[in-house]
Amino acid sequence: MFKMMSCLLLALLTALSGAGCGERFLASSDLHLTEDRALHASALGALGTAAGDFDGLILLGDTANNAHDAEHAYALEFLDGLGTAAYVIPGNHDLTARLRPGDFARLYGAYGWDGAFARDAETASCAVMTAGGTCLLLLDTNAYNGPDNVAALGGVSDGTLEWVAETLASIKEGTPVIACGHHPILPGSRESMTPGATRLAEALRSGGVRLYLCGHDHGFAAVEADGLQQITVGQPQAYPGWGGALEVTEAGIRWRVLPLYTGDDPAWREMAENAARLGEHMGRSALEGTVWEGDEEAVQWFATAFNLIFTSGLTEDVCQKLLADPAAQKWREIETRTVVKRWIFGVLENCPQDVREIDLRNRHWSAGG
Repeated sequence: MFKMMSCLLLALLTALSGAGCGERFLASSDLHLTEDRALHASALGALGTAAGDFDGLILLGDTANNAHDAEHAYALEFLDGLGTAAYVIPGNHDLTARLRPGDFARLYGAYGWDGAFARDAETASCAVMTAGGTCLLLLDTNAYNGPDNVAALGGVSDGTLEWVAETLASIKEGTPVIACGHHPILPGSRESMTPGATRLAEALRSGGVRLYLCGHDHGFAAVEADGLQQITVGQPQAYPGWGGALEVTEAGIRWRVLPLYTGDDPAWREMAENAARLGEHMGRSALEGTVWEGDEEAVQWFATAFNLIFTSGLTEDVCQKLLADPAAQKWREIETRTVVKRWIFGVLENCPQDVREIDLRNRHWSAGG
């Protein structure tokens, strides 16, 4: 209680000084809740237990699977029972022609919009100052293909970009800002999939924002470009069963992945086994009809790389070792199944950033910075 009261006082002082007290946030995404509650019980139980150790939970979209009333009711029941602050943004699965951004903002008003100091007139985007003095820029990155169809890959309008710039300009210098959206906006090629992605990244950089959290891709990944750090947050119900822990202090922001399950948890063991089977299945399928069909060395090479991608285990040395492996040469000879081949070699040749721990404390990371 004392900590809450002191942070509330400091949040008021933030408007004058831009200083805040330390806060910790748990981030997750893509719950894809359905009416089959038994299907989601383990993931929600693990997420809810972990959230109790944080000052707030951030859900980065696609909380519902089909935007059905029962799915949103299930999500709200989970959020209402948390006992900690929560912030929810819409993904493309959360909206329909019937449930528009304004409806979403009203439905989840207690989890962002009711306490917002700025709201976008066009979308379900808002800006919230937390009890500890952190600004959460909660962005609706969705767009419509005509009046009835929500675009799967989203989009950011000129009006929302203007709102982002105006909102960031209004925040006191030194205020820590975390931008949150459902769709990834980096690297620059995302512009071809999500219209407005490049301009949103530029607006965030210009406003002093150095961290953008997102979901949508169902896995963990990290990309840094021109001072903007993007972290894509995966699902709690999929291997490796992580959440994301953010620590905000006066020195900056630190990120680390947080295992939501123990190694002997039956739900986690099932996720790990499913991931292993999926990697092998993808490898075998891609080799069908080629000279290396049924080659176990080539299959296991793919399964190993697949596992390391999803557990952020690809250091530069590991990538080089995999690329030098004789099994990699077999894959290079394959002329068919080019999508899988391009994907796996594209990842290995551009060794991804380690998402397990990222330190933003020594960067210009706040509004006005």
